[in-house]
Amino acid sequence: MESRNYAHLIKPLSVGTVNWDDVKKDPGQPGPLAIGPGNAGREIRLTGRDHLEGMNLNISWGVHTELGEWHGGLDPHTHPYPECLLFSGLDTASAKYLGAEISICLGEELQTYTFNEPTLVVIPAGTLHGPITTDRMYSPKGFGFWAVEMNPVPEMTWMGEGVSGLTAEQRDAAPKGMHFAAADKILPNKPSEDTGKYAYLVKPLKSFLLVERGKVNPARLEQVQSERREESRRAGEKPGPGSADHMIWLTGKDLEGMNATIAWGFCSQAGISRRGVGAHVHPVDEVLVYLGMDPHNPDNLGAEIEVDLGREHERHLINEPAAIVCPAGMPHMPSVTRWVDRPYAFFAVCLSGEHKAESFD
Repeated sequence: MESRNYAHLIKPLSVGTVNWDDVKKDPGQPGPLAIGPGNAGREIRLTGRDHLEGMNLNISWGVHTELGEWHGGLDPHTHPYPECLLFSGLDTASAKYLGAEISICLGEELQTYTFNEPTLVVIPAGTLHGPITTDRMYSPKGFGFWAVEMNPVPEMTWMGEGVSGLTAEQRDAAPKGMHFAAADKILPNKPSEDTGKYAYLVKPLKSFLLVERGKVNPARLEQVQSERREESRRAGEKPGPGSADHMIWLTGKDLEGMNATIAWGFCSQAGISRRGVGAHVHPVDEVLVYLGMDPHNPDNLGAEIEVDLGREHERHLINEPAAIVCPAGMPHMPSVTRWVDRPYAFFAVCLSGEHKAESFD
């Protein structure tokens, strides 16, 4: 069957890839893109404006392997919209291993929070955050980092001590949406020794494990289902052989009221993802991302996945890292993993704090 109507909704991740290792910068002064030693060497950035069919969302993914600050002395910064940060390990056999120690400063007090396990950090709109620093690295693979921003394009205002050192040329060269604080508002990049005020925004991801080693956590399932509308629950639905080995499930309640539901997980088996249910629709936009987990070969997914899209049940094959944009009301799924050479990862963001879904025959 030829697939034409929905092929434009499948976006190879290469369309949003930036190789920061190739960016030339003056080592004596931070550039407008603020590339620090701890930053990912390669980043995938997908924006609603350019890649996600107008979704009120932009997302980024990178693998971090080096120590140091991520943003080259320009932190802290703010966004005029809510954001969440997910720090994840690359060990596909466990969702509880990060392989690094990371610190992040939050608030005008620059309170420092340090963690060494997979962690969610929620950033309400206007909340000052940064610097983020990789203090220690235990895994030879490094670790992964997702940023989910509730805006179709990135916007930020830098407030750190490096702001005052930027030249007029650097400011003019900064990407659209990047702003710099006025001199009287610049905050020194000196983290406070006090902690506690923002601790509620820093959450271990293990608290949100819905699936671990292929088994559903009944306590977490009950929490998630209690937040869903009754008509969203589908009788007879159960995991299939191609379902996740490990999966984190985050709702708007977990995200401090963000208008999003987020799933992150690893898969290693062939087969259908869900039994007892076919296609479904959401009343809001959603994006599904499939990632390869070999940090030395990130453009290789290591699997082939068949996904149904649209009322016509068009079948599309995904065999490279890609995002699938599912506009509100468009039927999608089920998915079938046809073969797997190595475990792969998936990431999904649905633009509702409650995961409302209706079956479609």
